[in-house]
Amino acid sequence: MATKFDIITGNDTIFNNKEYITDSIIFNTIESARNESEYTMYSDHKNVIILTAKKGHKVWLWTSSSIKDDTNKLIDICRFLRDCKIPKAEIYLKQDVAGNFSDLYALTTLEINYVVKDEFSLAVYTYSGEEISNIPGIALENDEKIILINKNNPQHIKLVTDFYTQLKDEFRWNDKFERKVNEYLDMELYAFIKDGRMIANAAIGGKTEQYLRIRSIAVLPNERKKGYGYKMCVFAVNKIKERDLTPILYTHIGNASAVALWGKSGFNVKDKLYLLKIENNE
Repeated sequence: MATKFDIITGNDTIFNNKEYITDSIIFNTIESARNESEYTMYSDHKNVIILTAKKGHKVWLWTSSSIKDDTNKLIDICRFLRDCKIPKAEIYLKQDVAGNFSDLYALTTLEINYVVKDEFSLAVYTYSGEEISNIPGIALENDEKIILINKNNPQHIKLVTDFYTQLKDEFRWNDKFERKVNEYLDMELYAFIKDGRMIANAAIGGKTEQYLRIRSIAVLPNERKKGYGYKMCVFAVNKIKERDLTPILYTHIGNASAVALWGKSGFNVKDKLYLLKIENNE
């Protein structure tokens, strides 16, 4: 008999499970979404949490360690996601169940023509350093300033639009540029301004009782390797530490420049995630 998944709230008892509490650092998004209306959470009330975002088609999946050896349970999860009929989805799950899950998902979705478009690992970093605001080399010059973007300010909108226009090809945003710009305008976004233009930024969001996520650090291509990414990382870390929270972030394991930046800035790998991108092939 297939497992039944019910819609749950942030008060479900699974959130008090010892293994979940220990593991939830991996899924900061689940923690930050527990009281957010744009998410729907499903659970079998024992082993598995499935979090489906109504925006962005992201699915965050938490499993207990025992599921690695439970093929039937993994198949039930795959079939549940298949039946949700999400046209394009990004599924995040633990690295240690990734191999079995991706293979089973491919098998259980054949009849409705889903295909796996990409799959790779993400490193989960947490900040373990001390206050770093006094490190030499991060002070701003006279022609530099950092501002908080206000989405209701036309000048700020232009700064953000001009900035991401120069990055849209690299980020592959050509068919979703306006939507992505609006997403960043809705974030807590800090812009590094030099000579009146944004040359770097840092986005923060996804708060839990203990952690706050650095969602991105971005620098214009012709301004890289000049220390601006490091300055924005330090700035974001200190903004988070001012709130007595621990910075957390995710990055592609193969992104050598980002990995080097996080290490230099006091971050250490806490765990690894697996990302499976699928879409309907019709």
